[in-house]
Amino acid sequence: MTNDLERDMGRLEANVETLQSDVCQLRKDVRAILETLAEARGGWKMLVITATIAGAVGALIGKLAAWVGWLPK
Repeated sequence: MTNDLERDMGRLEANVETLQSDVCQLRKDVRAILETLAEARGGWKMLVITATIAGAVGALIGKLAAWVGWLPK
């Protein structure tokens, strides 16, 4: 009975050590993902700002072209 208990305890301790190392690796992976997302947020904001400005300038040019008569009505 004692041998079975010791064997089970040893197996459980090994499982706990494996779980601890897995959790440590998951934490590192989550940190890396969060850093990547933080960098991507800034890029997306810049892309949206650039597209908004480009759209506004394009619309203004279109209106001016129609007003001056460069485009058919």
